[in-house]
Amino acid sequence: MKRISIIISAFILLAACDDDVIEFTPTEKFNSIFDSPKEGSDYNPLDVIETDDGGFLILSALANESIFVLKVNNRGDFQWSQELEPQFVKAVPNLIRQGDNYYFIGSSQPDFTATLFEINELEQTVEALRSYTAYRKPLAFNILTPDTYLLLTYNDTTGTILSKIQDGFAMEWARKYDDTKNAHQQLEAFQNANNAEFFVGAYNAGSVIYFNSLREGNLDMTFTNEQGIETGKISSSASNYINSALSYGNSLFSFNYVFSNQAYFVNTYQPIVNDSVSLQTLEGELMQDRLRIQSAISAVIPISTTNYLVNAYSTLDGRIKLNFYDFASGEQVAIKYIGGIDPLEVVEIIPTRDEGMTILSKITIAGAKNRINLSKIPKDEILEML
Repeated sequence: MKRISIIISAFILLAACDDDVIEFTPTEKFNSIFDSPKEGSDYNPLDVIETDDGGFLILSALANESIFVLKVNNRGDFQWSQELEPQFVKAVPNLIRQGDNYYFIGSSQPDFTATLFEINELEQTVEALRSYTAYRKPLAFNILTPDTYLLLTYNDTTGTILSKIQDGFAMEWARKYDDTKNAHQQLEAFQNANNAEFFVGAYNAGSVIYFNSLREGNLDMTFTNEQGIETGKISSSASNYINSALSYGNSLFSFNYVFSNQAYFVNTYQPIVNDSVSLQTLEGELMQDRLRIQSAISAVIPISTTNYLVNAYSTLDGRIKLNFYDFASGEQVAIKYIGGIDPLEVVEIIPTRDEGMTILSKITIAGAKNRINLSKIPKDEILEML
């Protein structure tokens, strides 16, 4: 795999007296684009996670929906990659670590059975570990508690299924919420008409679970208790829906959502988990420069002793806009733009252990080729912005 990389590296010269060794310490700021010599290759990055060596694992889909895993080092340089066999397709976020290995969910053909995959970073392998035979069309995967997990699927006769997975990855329970006829056809039609995101998560030590999924034709965000029993939801419609949700702090949320063909963002939102409310009640701020047909996400970035909430989205001119908010007050404190000539679509932002932040995005080169773009902003540069 050939890598085209734009790496901005500053070096600090550590000089001492006499014959001391001269060392070079990288700031670990980089902006790397990963290309491929294969004709017709296209990449749709899905998620990124930091590894013990300060590098990153990237989960991606190819044009034919096959699964691709990429490992880069802490300077953004290519280390290894693996494309899975054609029978494994449709990976979904998130990458999750357990012990020394990393895990994600995808599908096995021909019936798109939900399948758990294991990444062994040291051995540079990606293998199918377990299939959940009765559960098809996976939509999202996430942590419930440190030792248990949540899986969101969409079965053909019932629609949305929420499952709890035990430590060791055995299924503990599964809940259905609707009896939906021709559910897979409805899901496909909805995805073709909308750029909606499906997600699942939990907060308050797993006592509140939430997921975004197609419920009787609408993309509703549903709240459940720790057993998956529905308690409430944020109702939407076929064209009005939540793009992303971040649970943080004391049971607060930030939401990116679309309403009446306009893009909105709401911060420090306290959800009503035991009632059903309309998406309109969120009363978010209009994001006039956001390209609403693309992703928008949020993350908490710790800098020194202060946390910042960062909301990121693709702008109308093809750049990524990073909006920094004070964690406590919710007030906006800084803005940074990323990008240039080739348009970027933000996929994920994560804090790094050295208090920097990494942005995973899809870049479209020459208006045709979709590639993986990974960039890192070090702590010092973030502090200069704030």
